[in-house]
Amino acid sequence: MPKKGNPTLKNNGYEAALKYPLFDSIFNRRSRRFGLGMELADSSLEFKSSAPPIPLDEVEEALIVWAGTGLTGLCLADLPPETGIDLLCQWTGRTWPSACNNHGTELFFTNDKGLYFVNVKGMLPKDKEVDVFFKMNREEKIKRLLELYRESLVKLEDGRANLPDKMPGLFDFNQWNTNKPGATTFIPVTDVTEEYLNLLHLYCSSSYAFQIIDDLTGKPAGMDHWIKQGRIKENVKLSLFDLEVRILTGLNVEQAFICQNMSLVLQALGLAGWTFSGFIPRFAMGAAPQLFRGLGFRFIQPKKGSIDPPQTVPVGRDGVFQGYCPPYYKDMSEAVDAFLEHKESAWKPDKPFPYQEPEKQLMKAPKPTKRTIQIVKDVANYIYDTYGRFPAFVDPMFMRLVFQAQHIDLDFYDKYYPPGSYSDMHLNHFRLFHPDMEDPFAHKTEKKRVRASQSKKEKRGRNPF
Repeated sequence: MPKKGNPTLKNNGYEAALKYPLFDSIFNRRSRRFGLGMELADSSLEFKSSAPPIPLDEVEEALIVWAGTGLTGLCLADLPPETGIDLLCQWTGRTWPSACNNHGTELFFTNDKGLYFVNVKGMLPKDKEVDVFFKMNREEKIKRLLELYRESLVKLEDGRANLPDKMPGLFDFNQWNTNKPGATTFIPVTDVTEEYLNLLHLYCSSSYAFQIIDDLTGKPAGMDHWIKQGRIKENVKLSLFDLEVRILTGLNVEQAFICQNMSLVLQALGLAGWTFSGFIPRFAMGAAPQLFRGLGFRFIQPKKGSIDPPQTVPVGRDGVFQGYCPPYYKDMSEAVDAFLEHKESAWKPDKPFPYQEPEKQLMKAPKPTKRTIQIVKDVANYIYDTYGRFPAFVDPMFMRLVFQAQHIDLDFYDKYYPPGSYSDMHLNHFRLFHPDMEDPFAHKTEKKRVRASQSKKEKRGRNPF
């Protein structure tokens, strides 16, 4: 666990970071890949850092994590109660938007000390607390953010995670600086199964009654009985493949939101880093532990797939982050029941709600009928029984984007780039955020200070008044 302290805003950069202008973060966002302690062997950009790697401290990681995916309060759920709020899976608000407020993406990260899981989904704000940080001064915000961050943090393993460092798990052009000493590597992973089951209750409801067609057979996906009864429409058809791609693309953007939030925070903190997709997801998650343990996810072998033999697929990290599918449930009927129990638990009277008088809104929200639930179970069981996996065509646990943060090596950028490749926050980072440490770039800060002082004197000399 990162060392716990009680940082204040006095004599450090956290006040400056919290004041940092939003548009400056947006316009100054760049991928800055070269960190302290790194080496790039290249004929045109060859460079070896003269400084040792310096890891991020707890507060730096906490600010990055909480801006990326933190709990912010309650969602407003300003939807028509009769037709909209029944789709909401929970009432918590996060720093990024999520379809049906599902928030199925959670964050793993590794540094020199260990591999961690950020379990924000299990956290709840206070009743009617739509803004966790409401009316707090900056020091109170830092203190509260650290409390929440520490509450969410689950240490999974000691030492830096054994992520891929070569092919077949990591592309050549990412091998020189990925998951190196001093860096913190963040990996968001998305649970596709929860929102899939949630949306099946919408598509299979009597209002929509879509007929889902299995693309590989051309036949309904477990719906024959309901089509004969007239409960599922004959003329409104939805491809199973299109359905799963629709769900995946709606969820995968969550990883992009998280990474973009963290990228913007780097500018306010004066840190380097970038978002990338250099890891081959299955190896990074742990499909071949004899090569790379990765994130330690469980993989299963499907019965059938689009390739022969089918690849194994990730279903979760046991006891930490598990999909609504076997082997965590005996079948998909049990998985559907577990999902509904999870969703209904958020609607119990003892849970926090955003409305002033929640009973007025909640009583109008429709609940899925027993018939709709059975149709969903039939579709989900058909998928699993046919393909030996759920979903049929996309992974239950999906990983794509990765984000890394590190202390910047200014010498590299001064050697190869014109002024403007980094900001004053990067230049002054150690002076502002680590006043107790030796600043490896103090000479640059002093040189800039002297130039600025001389410039002021010259201007005063030219002013006749």
